[in-house]
Amino acid sequence: MTGKLPTGTVTFLRTDVEGSMRLAQEFGPQWDELNETHLRSIRKAVAHHGGRIVRTEGDAVFAVFPEARAAVRAAVDAQLSLNAENRNVAVRMGVHSGEAHLSGDDYGGFEVNRAARIAGAAHGGQVVLSESTRALVVEDLPSGTALRDLGEHILKGVPRPERLYQLDIVSLRSSFPPLRTGRPAPGNLPIPLTTFVGRTTDLAELSSLLGSARLITLTGPGGIGKTRLGIELAGQHAPGFRDGAWFVALDLIDDPAQVNASIARTIGLFDGPARPAATGLLDHVAERSMLLVLDNFEHVLNASGDVGALLRAGPQVRVIATSRAPLRIAGEQEYPVRPLLQLTGVDPSRESDDAASALFADRARAVRPDWQPGPHQEAVRDICRMVDGLPLGIELAAARISLMPVEALRDRLHAGIGLPGEGPRDTPARQRTLDAAIGWSYELLPTDQQSLLARLSVFDGSFDHIQASAVAGAADVLDGLLALAEQSLLNPEAGAPAPAPSGIRFRMLTTIQAFAAARLAASGEERAVRQRHALSYLDLAETAAQRLHSPERPEWLARLALDHANLRSALRWAIDSGEAETAQRFLPALWRFWQVDGHLHEGRALADEALAMPSGKMPTKARMWAVAAGGNLAYWQGDTGATSMRYEEEREIARHLKDHEGEADAAFNLAHTVFIGGGETAHMVELLTDARARYEAIADARGVARCDWGLANTLMMQGQIAEAATRYRELEGRFERLGDVQYAAMATSSLAWAAFAQGDREEGAALAIRGLVATHRTRDAATTTISLQEAALVAMILRRPEAAAELMGAFEGLCQRYGVRPPTMMSRFLRELDPSPALRDALDPERLAAALERGRRMTLDEAVDMVVGLGGLA
Repeated sequence: MTGKLPTGTVTFLRTDVEGSMRLAQEFGPQWDELNETHLRSIRKAVAHHGGRIVRTEGDAVFAVFPEARAAVRAAVDAQLSLNAENRNVAVRMGVHSGEAHLSGDDYGGFEVNRAARIAGAAHGGQVVLSESTRALVVEDLPSGTALRDLGEHILKGVPRPERLYQLDIVSLRSSFPPLRTGRPAPGNLPIPLTTFVGRTTDLAELSSLLGSARLITLTGPGGIGKTRLGIELAGQHAPGFRDGAWFVALDLIDDPAQVNASIARTIGLFDGPARPAATGLLDHVAERSMLLVLDNFEHVLNASGDVGALLRAGPQVRVIATSRAPLRIAGEQEYPVRPLLQLTGVDPSRESDDAASALFADRARAVRPDWQPGPHQEAVRDICRMVDGLPLGIELAAARISLMPVEALRDRLHAGIGLPGEGPRDTPARQRTLDAAIGWSYELLPTDQQSLLARLSVFDGSFDHIQASAVAGAADVLDGLLALAEQSLLNPEAGAPAPAPSGIRFRMLTTIQAFAAARLAASGEERAVRQRHALSYLDLAETAAQRLHSPERPEWLARLALDHANLRSALRWAIDSGEAETAQRFLPALWRFWQVDGHLHEGRALADEALAMPSGKMPTKARMWAVAAGGNLAYWQGDTGATSMRYEEEREIARHLKDHEGEADAAFNLAHTVFIGGGETAHMVELLTDARARYEAIADARGVARCDWGLANTLMMQGQIAEAATRYRELEGRFERLGDVQYAAMATSSLAWAAFAQGDREEGAALAIRGLVATHRTRDAATTTISLQEAALVAMILRRPEAAAELMGAFEGLCQRYGVRPPTMMSRFLRELDPSPALRDALDPERLAAALERGRRMTLDEAVDMVVGLGGLA
């Protein structure tokens, strides 16, 4: 056979002469000729049956065949030929089929080693087959041959016992001593009926831990795969325990006092007439080496002390426990089992790109063998996310594809309906639905913790213990939260940031949240709990809003971002429940966060809904500030009509209420409609002058300074550049003294425009970069995005046209992403400095288009990093 070595599934034949060292001594110089004769016979048989010699080493041959039956026929022919030619040489042979992995001009990998171990276990004249080869040839054995089951054997370096078969050949010897192997250790580990997917890293970490820890507790919520992982781990390490690996099912035990009895009976101890089996357990394990898997320990935790006693009595005993909660005894190594969505490193040959999708595809093919993810891959990922990456949820979902399309399953889960039907009939009832799996843990909780879990279901995403206490209506529920976390019903947020006043944070899996929400709805207290949730987050938002103009701004923006999902759901509930005043109060508290953090689309939609509520039309103070916030959001989106309408209503309500602060704010806001929509500068001056007087009357220094900034802008619009620059420079310092970080950065950027307008491009470039970086430092995504136009101009001044094009692309892309639109007056500031025409002259159309596209894919941070780089050049 010539050509490349075959790949894919092949069959390896390994041979060597039994007692070759003895024969070499006995025959002396004649041994080389004798060995060559035997090798010639094997080569001839291999070639005749389409195989290929990979290599020979002394008296050993390693051959490969693309087909198992050919390998077996070659082994038969070789043994018959050797027997006829020279009865002094007895050759042992091993045949094994597996996946070939080429390593240069040879094979490498586990299957090659397995074939060598099989051959090494045989005796001279004996042909031994692996289980994989037997399965391929059993229906078409060579004439005059038969297979004999030799049972399971432990081969060195092979993690599990291997079932081996002897090939009996008529006219040749068929009686041999026992194979040179170990026999499998006793035990009762369940034989899995499905493949094990996606926990390679877990098994590696646990294997390392099992070398030093004598008790490993696999913890996690129901359905996460603790039992299966424990069985897989135990199966890999069972050969290392002389007295076996044993699986002890504790799910049907109600009394912790029965745990020892269950262990004793499982490992073969039985009750005598005068002595229960449990009483002899500690003496029995004292001298034994065994591995115990104690499954579902969570509801017999009071027996934890018995496990400690067992480990002390048996120094060669190791325990793998699966439990929703740790045992909390000396020497325990807890191992929280992660959802599959958090795992990587699955077989890259799979069509799935993550462990969860790989498991879904594997179980789907169990009900539809021809099923492939193909165009459904994104729907599969969605399903896996909606069941939190829990293997039980993934398996239950995958089993349904024989009844309904993947997309229909996804839509059903998205609508909160749940999976139809139940799981396999031969599984325990608690594993047939996700609700049953979670309910198993829920029923073990005391009443107060059940109630707390139900109330916590109103949170969206993570939450801290301070908010949890407010929602639960208690002074402090931290102990209860920690107890639920210990039962794997809550997940502490490891390393979660805690900006501004925040407590220890927790998160609930979506599947557990759905279960708990159903319990809350049944309790009759859902509205009261959701109202407490809304008011608690309203208080957080209003507290933060007072600090968003100060140097503490980044910290408070990070705090709001951390609870963005809860703030959204609190406002959503207020709108849906008709709580108009609560909904309206959210708008002035959150609008600035929505604007600077890049959520203008979402904030505008929620604001419009809240302001349209029929029960919220009265001219109250809450509505006055709410319509102002709605106008602010419309302003940043460049919607002149909506902006003017909202600000006019703000002014009407302020006048009706004789609210001086509201009147000042309305005048200031209305002045800036000119800035975004164009219009008469004189009207803007009139409104700003009015607003300034009102702010002075109520001693609002920050309001006065902001009016002065607006008036300086009108000077720029009127061409009075030098005067505007003087004003901006004074305002920059004044805003810094007032702690108004946002407007201080804006004053710096305004100074840049003045410098450009005066022809001082170097000074303008330096100021523009300083202003943009200062704005970005305040976490103002909208203003930073708009400032990228100015940065593009800087890049052109520095003769970096491609960088300028990328920044213009970033400006366009980020404006769209964040829903922000630059004010119309920006075009007046740009005038002949607009970089766009110069870009078209500096770059050919293809380079310009490519640079713009690169920019559109940039994040804001990446764009700012580019600007900082330009600052070095400037």
